[in-house]
Parts: sequence; C-alpha cells; structure tokens
Amino acid sequence: MLFSLTDLLSWPVQTGDQSGTLSDVLFDPETRQLTHLALHTRGALDGAALANASRLEAPDAENRRLAVAISDEELAAAPHWQGDTRELDALLTAMPPLVVGPFGATHAPLALGGFLGTRPDGTETDPRAEAVIDRHQRFSRWRDRAVFTRDAEIGTLRDMLYNAEANRIDYLVVDDGKWIGGKKYALPFSSLAHRAPGNKGGHLVLDLAEHDLVAAPAPEDLLDPARS
Repeated sequence: MLFSLTDLLSWPVQTGDQSGTLSDVLFDPETRQLTHLALHTRGALDGAALANASRLEAPDAENRRLAVAISDEELAAAPHWQGDTRELDALLTAMPPLVVGPFGATHAPLALGGFLGTRPDGTETDPRAEAVIDRHQRFSRWRDRAVFTRDAEIGTLRDMLYNAEANRIDYLVVDDGKWIGGKKYALPFSSLAHRAPGNKGGHLVLDLAEHDLVAAPAPEDLLDPARS
C-alpha cells in the first residue's frame, strides 16, 4: 500500500508512552529507502530526535496514526537537533559507520570530521563527508523544487509516495502548476536522472520525455486503488 509522505507528516505518532509528530523524514535516494525519522514528542525540550526508520511500524491508514517501536529511554538517548540544516548535516557526519569503502571496508563518519574543510558560507568541502550527507536526504529539501524531463520543465515536486511494505519511495508527485486544468502526476522515482545541488536550486531531472506524462497515473488513483 502506498502512502503520501506529506500526509504521514500530519499524522500523530505514538512512541512508547509519548505522543508526537514527524517533522521530516530522511531517505537514501540511491536505494529509495527511508533511513531516519525526525521525531518531535511532547516531552522533548531539545528539538527533534532522529530515530532509525526501521522502527516505523506499518501505518494505520484507518485511524491515520503512526507508531514507532522505540522506548522512552531509547528516544532520550537518540541524537537530537534543533532544526538548523547545518546542525543536522554535522550530526549525520558524526553518526555510526555508513560509508562503504572500495574494498568493502566501512569508514565511520565521525572520523571524517577531521578532514572537513569549510567554505566561506560554512558548508563542508570534504567529498567523503558530503557523501554521508547525500545518503540522508531530507524530504523537506526536495519538496517544492522544479522538475524537468529531458525536453521540458513540467512542474514542481509536491509529494512522494511511500511503499510501506517495502520501505521504499516509489513515486514522485509533480504538480504542473496550471491554474486552469492543472494536473498532478505520479512519476516513478526510478526515472530520476539528476538532482542539482541546493546552490543551483535543487531542481530534479527525470529520464522521461514530456509526452510520457500522458500515460502517468494520478497520485489519487495509486493511493486509493478503488478509484482506478
């Protein structure tokens, strides 16, 4: 079953004895899998906690609720951040080993901190650290970015459709932005060919042609199979 990530961010979340919300989700664009959840709970006074996405249970579509299998003690011990983008990037760089080397060896991102250089705007320059950050993209950074096919600009990314059973993002939802007769298209995430860096607008380029949109399903039909 597919779920709108935008919808999931509006659902209440239960974690142990606490309730809260998701402020963002992080995903690996290469595998299309969710990697972490940014959790805000009522008892949290120090920003959002990063929980591993593997703790997310199957969404309760009937009651529009989420549950995360994490104890209050684990939640308190989880990495926290205040919401600043650079702060989260630094936090991800210092997390447990995630980068696989050329011979299968892993390199702890914590060790990469010693190699970081800094640009005048404060962003990191070391490609190894940037590789860690690239593997944990924030949904909020992608939403509202321009989307292009090989031959045209087709609209703006408004949502992603999440396959909960496979823990995989299957579709990008693109709004063509037309005031009259406007449409939204669900386009395969696997068609993504390129995402520009944030300093170049962060636009997306799909390995599709504009005429491919004719056969693209509407996101509502995928979210509610009874309507298709």
